[in-house]
Amino acid sequence: MIVAMFFNRKNPTRRKWTKAGLYMSSAYLFFTIGNKLYVDSVFKTSFTEANINYQRFSAQPTLLNNALWYAVAETDINYQVTFYSIFDKKNTSPTFISIPKNHTLLNVDHPDIKTLRWFSNEFYTLSSLNNNQVIYKDLRYPLLDQKDSTSSLFSFELIKEDKRWNTKSLSEERFKDSNMKKLSKELFY
Repeated sequence: MIVAMFFNRKNPTRRKWTKAGLYMSSAYLFFTIGNKLYVDSVFKTSFTEANINYQRFSAQPTLLNNALWYAVAETDINYQVTFYSIFDKKNTSPTFISIPKNHTLLNVDHPDIKTLRWFSNEFYTLSSLNNNQVIYKDLRYPLLDQKDSTSSLFSFELIKEDKRWNTKSLSEERFKDSNMKKLSKELFY
């Protein structure tokens, strides 16, 4: 579509590029819908085979691709997180990461916390650090490290100020130069 911008409106090549762009993007959309339906069934089967009685689950592709998918399932006491690639040989997810909810660490009915809960579609966990800090982790997005349950992409420190809860992003620490070098090593080597 961007290529078509460089041609005169009446040039027949412009129409060809526009059609090609529409066909390719439509094909990708249908491919993604097909993958979503297939991967949802794989995750349901995986949860059943692992005897995980979930109340609900959410599945989405990992960032910037359509091959590796991530699912988070909510149970009564925790979340079960798993990954699945459409290139896997088995039609089930191989491993699950259990993440405790810890929703009792603070009053989750506070209006500020309710806003965060809405933002996370209720897929969140709380954790406590040794100095009484409470960390809020949004589980809708894939973990940065498949083996580390604390590597949530969107993590916030909750700070109580008077009667309000404010947030401080913990994600920015991950994207400093030294951490990016480590992350790129893990991804590409």
